[in-house]
Amino acid sequence: MRTRAAVIREPGKRWEITELELDEPRHGEVRIAFRASDMCHSDEHLRTGDSTGRLPLVGGHEGAGVVEAVGPDVTRVAVGDHVVCS
Repeated sequence: MRTRAAVIREPGKRWEITELELDEPRHGEVRIAFRASDMCHSDEHLRTGDSTGRLPLVGGHEGAGVVEAVGPDVTRVAVGDHVVCS
């Protein structure tokens, strides 16, 4: 499955809007179709280098949507559930 995402590849560079290929959910993972998401200030701290983290990184981890797929052993949510992420 393909999706569009805002990606930061190295500190000090601009966010890049690009298409990514998503794998199917693995053990303990879910795939959510976000209906809304937001770039928060922690995303921007990674871009400026004020904070460190693993790069490349897809920004916009805060959002809401619907669970599309679940990996093995996922028990707390099911396909079709509405969820909020932070």
